[in-house]
Amino acid sequence: MQRITSMSSSTLTRSLFHRTSSRFPTTTTVKRHLNTEKPLYFSVSQSFTKEPVVTPKDQITAKHLSADRKGSELIDKLGASNKAGSTVITINGSSSSSSSFISPVSAAAAAEANSPRNKVFTVRPITSWIDKLAQQHGSPTSTSAAGNADPNKKYSKRDLVLKTMQDSYTEIILPFATDKALLEEYINFGGTVRHGKIMEDLDALAGAISYKHCDDGKFESSPLTIVTASVDRIDFLKPFGVSDLRLSGHVTYVGYSSMEVFMKMEEINKNKPGGHGDTILVARFTMVARDALTGKAAQVNPLLLQNDAEKKLFQMGEDHKARKRLAADAALTKRPPTQDERFLIHDLYLEYSKYDNPQLKAKKPDDVEWMADTKMSAIQIMQPQDRNIHDKIFGGYLMRLAYELAFCNASVFIKYRPTFLALDEISFRKPVPIGTFLQLDSQIVFAEGGDHHSFQVMVKADVLDVRRGTRETTNHFWFTFTDPLRNEGNTGYVTPKVMPRTYAESMLYLEGKRRRMEGAKLAQLNRKNLGL
Repeated sequence: MQRITSMSSSTLTRSLFHRTSSRFPTTTTVKRHLNTEKPLYFSVSQSFTKEPVVTPKDQITAKHLSADRKGSELIDKLGASNKAGSTVITINGSSSSSSSFISPVSAAAAAEANSPRNKVFTVRPITSWIDKLAQQHGSPTSTSAAGNADPNKKYSKRDLVLKTMQDSYTEIILPFATDKALLEEYINFGGTVRHGKIMEDLDALAGAISYKHCDDGKFESSPLTIVTASVDRIDFLKPFGVSDLRLSGHVTYVGYSSMEVFMKMEEINKNKPGGHGDTILVARFTMVARDALTGKAAQVNPLLLQNDAEKKLFQMGEDHKARKRLAADAALTKRPPTQDERFLIHDLYLEYSKYDNPQLKAKKPDDVEWMADTKMSAIQIMQPQDRNIHDKIFGGYLMRLAYELAFCNASVFIKYRPTFLALDEISFRKPVPIGTFLQLDSQIVFAEGGDHHSFQVMVKADVLDVRRGTRETTNHFWFTFTDPLRNEGNTGYVTPKVMPRTYAESMLYLEGKRRRMEGAKLAQLNRKNLGL
């Protein structure tokens, strides 16, 4: 269960997401149990906090019980038994054990949706997977609809509403220092917060912010499907331990159907105005809106820029869009390497040839690793617990899987736990269906070694369809890590260098180098423009 505080309509101050009230609102600190059954909910009606209501067991409606009976019928039909799989759900400190129990998420969604003053946005499904299966099997008691649009319902035309940046502002409080139950879901074995879990939260927050911006205030408007088109960048600015954190963000740029969402995570310091402590990370996501019925691009609400600070943020969004377009045009898949890059490839060739030539008898140094020897793979079954509202695998979950594999690979590469610096631009080419196998292949693609202690790890995600015998690439993830041993100035220690020995590996090396160099410039520019 969580509570969200929305921002009032006053102007943004020097602190990008500074609240208008100088008093830190303790009412926003709530428990957040982020499992796959609990989506993020954001109320958009007025500037007040409303806590989702959990329906106790004795108040479950006949409709809910009918859905549960339908689920039990389907389980029996599929030849399984639900007697051994009873679910224990804690509500207000009490436990209820039942094999047919409506989840608190569904109850909260129903309570919020029935309120005349509120709309509920969620990037997680609010209907159970068993309902979805019952619908596919033609159960007459099925109540769930496919996606978020009813093809039999008549919708009205969506109105375009002039929105401000503050209108989409949303924040989540993660009280790790005071809520041990919440911390338990995020903590890693070293006692710090898992970065992959934060990435999941960022993707969910970006989706909710986008739905909030696109809302026209009418329940009968034609529904939209909003998806993550790309994660433009995530920069971790400083290490962080166990403390109360705030995730916040809003829309900073809009095109016709696209939106750029800027988010940041900061420590909560009650001794500072508004409780705003040090900024830990900044992130930019590009979201795209589609008509849920036709699948065509849907125009999003325009932005009203109220001051110079907002105009600067909007201009940054335009610059990012232009930079991505130029990078796409100059991609190595479209154009040959530059002259300097060709010289670099030749230098690499001359170096690795010495180690490959038995006549030269040149031994490869211990701090040089062949790129082909830095591979690491994992295969995951895509389960319905990790789906989004469109019944595809949640993008944030894919980021977490890719990050954790990249972290393992980086650890093996430097023989120590690396420090994560950034996630470079990734594009979600295709959705990942439920029930497929996802193969993740990781590789160290760029590491100069020597005085350079940062390096690039690429993770490729392929969907395997065992029935059709197909394999499709859905994503490429690019992570930047740094070697903490090198930063600590250990005498005699050198960060390893990765060495390509084929043309294809050389192209990966160049791609990693490009991303590392451009990423460093972009991170520095963002810090300067945002005053961080």
